Amino acid sequence: MCCVCAFVLAPILCVGAYSFWGRDTPGLTLGNWYEFFSDPFYAAILLDTLRLAGITTLVCVVLGYGPAVYLMLQPPRRRALLVVMLFLPSWISYIVRTMSWLPILGKAGLINQLMLNAGLIDQPLPLLYNNFSIYVGLVQFLLPLMIINVFIGLQSVDPSLVLAARTLGANRLQAFRRVTLPLSLPGLAAGCLLCFILSIGSYITPMVLGGPGATYYANLVYDTVLTQQDWPLGATLSLVVVIFLSLALILYARFMGLANMFRDVSA
Repeated sequence: MCCVCAFVLAPILCVGAYSFWGRDTPGLTLGNWYEFFSDPFYAAILLDTLRLAGITTLVCVVLGYGPAVYLMLQPPRRRALLVVMLFLPSWISYIVRTMSWLPILGKAGLINQLMLNAGLIDQPLPLLYNNFSIYVGLVQFLLPLMIINVFIGLQSVDPSLVLAARTLGANRLQAFRRVTLPLSLPGLAAGCLLCFILSIGSYITPMVLGGPGATYYANLVYDTVLTQQDWPLGATLSLVVVIFLSLALILYARFMGLANMFRDVSA
């Protein structure tokens, strides 16, 4: 408990106190919070970031549930090998993996060259330095986390329940929809929560793949603190993110329960 207070709560309290500190004159003030709520620029960036995180999480759900089911159906040895292969790219630096998309998505990149040579397009497609490339980079980073969380959720499903549903006349799709999917929701929700949180706090991917025109919340905090040297306003912006992520965690705890996030991992 002391470690939690020292490494989690204490920094948040310090950031919260600093958000009330004056920028020009020392002393406590509400000026930083007034600027955040009065300037629609910050709200627009926050909404864009929430939309980015939501779409990224949804894409990870669509692309990740099937591989998690496939992973669950494999024998133990092959399953262990597939899990290792799933996280093999994470052994490479996240920055290197993000920058590897530059020669793939660029106008002279691999995808455009293959499509041009195949006659599918007449001119290169704008696949880089836009929201599409940001989504690609974030999904590449977060998809393994979604798969492993769904896989852990599927492990909690008792096969005898599925067999009982099939015995009572349910086909494969009905058994999945009424038995497997509801029982795997805690793992799916944990994956969504993790992907959503990491998407909001992502800084490298929008900076590298989004180009100079892409501004999301983490980049805004970075520019405010390091470029503008406005530490009190940067603390205010950071605390807003903490509040939003705390609300997401509270919603998860309300509907799923925090114990479900760690139950199968510790089993």
